Amino acid sequence: MHLHLFVFVAAMVVLFGHAKQVDAQQNSARQDFLNLCADCHNSDAKGNGPLAKNLTNIPPDLTRIQERAGGSFDEKAVYDWILGLKMSNAHGSREMPIWGDWLMDEAVEDSTSLDAATAAEREIKQRIMAIVDYLKTLQVEE
Repeated sequence: MHLHLFVFVAAMVVLFGHAKQVDAQQNSARQDFLNLCADCHNSDAKGNGPLAKNLTNIPPDLTRIQERAGGSFDEKAVYDWILGLKMSNAHGSREMPIWGDWLMDEAVEDSTSLDAATAAEREIKQRIMAIVDYLKTLQVEE
């Protein structure tokens, strides 16, 4: 009987630790969103941030990515757009910053080592994917 109780308690500790880690990642992603995106997209992600009125193109409502894509949320497309891999010359210049470059500069700082660049690349992928996951939670239901 004591073994079952021990296993139960151990499982609860693991689950609680995982839940805290997930909460920390979500809070970090939300903070990255607020720091990087909210000036244009607003804190509610609806595209009406304080700088939006100064832009040539109105920032899209990020709560409707899934709706605009016919009901599917294309994580790779959103990731590529944030990173700066989706450049649409046909629609004019890109006003949105290329966050991949900006985050790389921030992560590498003054280092020029290959190890630092590799570690920075991993960190950037994780941070951007966390923002993508955060945006996925904001999608409106039809």
